[in-house]
Amino acid sequence: FDFAGSGRSEGDLVSLGYFEREDLQSVVHHLRRSGEVGPVALWGRSMGSATALMYGSRDPTISGMVLDSCFTDLRRLAEEMVARGKEQGV
Repeated sequence: FDFAGSGRSEGDLVSLGYFEREDLQSVVHHLRRSGEVGPVALWGRSMGSATALMYGSRDPTISGMVLDSCFTDLRRLAEEMVARGKEQGV
């Protein structure tokens, strides 16, 4: 699935994984309630990997994670993005 504001999903705003972890929680809970899946593993790239880490730290039942190009510090990333936006006059 795509997070809101990413990929083919509608929306313009993202929180770089912070609020998206709640979306991921809804997906994981839906899968488990369906009774059609066994162990749940997460795969994410960039913001998706950060989201997986933030969610996975709260759900010890996640079987595994594949994380590609994850940023390591949300505050630092946000500060860098703000600085870059200022340089570009945004």
